[in-house]
Amino acid sequence: MTEHKFIAKVHSLLNKEVFRWKINDPYHGGVPDCFYSGPNGFCFMEYKYKDKKPARQTTKIKFSLTEQQRAWLYKQHKFGIPVYAVLGIKNEVLLTQDFYKKEFSIQEFEEKAVHVKEFVNIIVNICLHKST
Repeated sequence: MTEHKFIAKVHSLLNKEVFRWKINDPYHGGVPDCFYSGPNGFCFMEYKYKDKKPARQTTKIKFSLTEQQRAWLYKQHKFGIPVYAVLGIKNEVLLTQDFYKKEFSIQEFEEKAVHVKEFVNIIVNICLHKST
């Protein structure tokens, strides 16, 4: 699966009430892949996808955000805009706001990752449900 197909999979699972925009802006480097919104919130997501986890537990999973992406996400986060970086591997998703992290251990990924359906619920909750 490619990153593009992974994003399409996420979008196919989203509640139809969530507005989704697959951003493709060749003029502004670092802009995230997607914008999501609904009556109660919005967020930006920068996706990275890997086909499989490394076989050895000691291997680090590279998280390849570009410097422009890191800077854009960090700046917007400092402004209070809800922005996230996403690392998908098969049906597992790690969501982070640590934009300067360049790799994850297998253990860290496994501890923090959620199933893609739970990740979709996170987006739905941000956009459609008021936080208390």
